[in-house]
Amino acid sequence: MTIKSITLLLITTLGMGILTAQSLRESIPNQKKIDGSYVSNPDKILSQATITQIDTLLEALEKNTGIQIAIAALNSIGEEDIFTLAQDLFTTWGIGSKGKDEGLLILFVQEQRTIRFHTGYGLEGQLPDVVCKRIQRDYMLPHFKNGDYDAGMLAGVQQVLSILQSPASADVVSNNEERLSDYSAFLLFLAIFFAPTIIGIFIYKQYSGKFANASKPAPTPYPAMRLPRWRWLVQVVFIPIAIVTFFSLMDDDNAVGLCVLTLYSYAWLTLFLRLWRMQQVIKSLLQTQDYYAIVEFLRKQTWYWLIMGLLFPLPFLAYFFYHLARRRIYRNHPRQCNQCQGDMKKLNEQEDDAYLSASQQVEEKIKSVDYDVWKCQACESIEVWYYLNRFTKYEPCPKCKTIAYTLISDKTIKRASYTASGTGEKVHACLFCQYEKKSTYAIPILVPSASSSGGTGGSRSSSGSWGGGRSGGGGASSSW
Repeated sequence: MTIKSITLLLITTLGMGILTAQSLRESIPNQKKIDGSYVSNPDKILSQATITQIDTLLEALEKNTGIQIAIAALNSIGEEDIFTLAQDLFTTWGIGSKGKDEGLLILFVQEQRTIRFHTGYGLEGQLPDVVCKRIQRDYMLPHFKNGDYDAGMLAGVQQVLSILQSPASADVVSNNEERLSDYSAFLLFLAIFFAPTIIGIFIYKQYSGKFANASKPAPTPYPAMRLPRWRWLVQVVFIPIAIVTFFSLMDDDNAVGLCVLTLYSYAWLTLFLRLWRMQQVIKSLLQTQDYYAIVEFLRKQTWYWLIMGLLFPLPFLAYFFYHLARRRIYRNHPRQCNQCQGDMKKLNEQEDDAYLSASQQVEEKIKSVDYDVWKCQACESIEVWYYLNRFTKYEPCPKCKTIAYTLISDKTIKRASYTASGTGEKVHACLFCQYEKKSTYAIPILVPSASSSGGTGGSRSSSGSWGGGRSGGGGASSSW
C-alpha cells in the first residue's frame, strides 16, 4: 500500500467518524423545537404517560424559575463518548437562558447502561457533581437495574426539582456523599503520607538487621527495644488497617472522627509499650550500675520523644520534659569507684580542668564534647566520661583527632559568568593543633533566566430554541 493510499484511507476514516458523530447528533430530535416537549425519546424507551408527567413538572419549573431541563433517552450512541455527546448536544440545543446558563441535560443511554447529568454554568452551584452523583445512585440506578426506566427517570427528575426548589434538600442529599468523600480523603492521606514511610522503614529494618528475629541481626546494646518482624507488622500495619476498615463500614456521620480518635488512642498504647521496653533496658543497666550507658541510651531517645510530644501532646509532651530530667538525674547519680568501691564525687567545671588534657579542654570550650570527671573520695582514682554533641559543626581533626576541625573560610577566587565557570576555595582548620587544609571547587556557569508568555482562550456560545445556555462540562455519570 502506497503512502498516498494510506493517507487517503486515514482521511476517509476520520471523515466518516466526523460524519457519524454529526449524524448521531442530528438524529436526536429537539422536541422542544418540534412540539414544546422537554423529553427527546426517539427510541421509545420512556412511556408517553411518563413523558407527559415529566413535561408538566419541567414546564412549571421553567415558568417559575427560568431553569430549563432537557432529557434525551437513547438506545445506543455507538462508539461515541457520552460526555462528549452530552457537551455537544447541550451546546447545540443551547439549554438554559443565555447569560444565566441555568440548564441541565439528562442523557440516558440504554446500551451503555449509563445516565449522564450535564449542568450549565448557572446550575453548577445548585447541582454540584457530588449531588448529581448521589441522585443518580440513590434515586435512579435502583430502578434502572430492575429495567424500570420510567420510574427511575421520574424519580431522578423529581429529586432534581426538589433540590432546585428547596436548596436545603441538597444538604440532605450530599451529607452522606460528603462523609464518603471524607473517607476517601482520609484514606488518600494515609496512603500518600504513611504507606511509603512504613514501607521504607520496613525495608530498612529488614536489610539492616533491626528486627529481633533477623537472620543476621545487627549488634545492639539494647535488644529489648527490638520487635520480631511479625509483631512489628501487626502493630504498625495490620491493626491500623483493621481500624480504618472497621470504621469505613460504619453508617455513621461521626465515623471519620471516631476513626481518628481510635487511631490516636492506639498510638498512645504503642508509645506506652515503647516506654515499658525502655524501662526494661534501664533496669538491666542499673543491675551493673552502668549510669553512663543509661545516659547514652536516654540521649539517643531524646529526639524521638520530642517528636512524639509534639504529635501527642497529651501526655507525651509532659513525658518529654520528664525524659530530660531523668537523663540529668542518671548523669549525676551517685556511683561507686571501680577500684575500691568507695563513693565518688563529680567535680565541677572548674575542678575537672585539672584532669582534662589540653585538647579535651578545647573540646569543652567549643562545646563539641562535654566531659564529666568523677573522683573517688577514698582512693582518689579518676574516671572521665565524655558525651558527644551530636549537633556540633566540628569533626575529628585528620591530624590530632581532636573534635575541633571545621570550615573557617569559603570564598570565591574567580566569579562565574554566562560564558565560563568560576572557582571557589574552602579552608578547613583545627582549632587545637592549627592544622589547615585548602580545597578548591568549581562554580557552575550562569544560566540566563527564561520567561514565557501564555496564550489567550476563547469561549463558545450557542443559540437554539431553548434559550442559548452554555455548559462547562459539570455534572456526573453513573452506570449500572
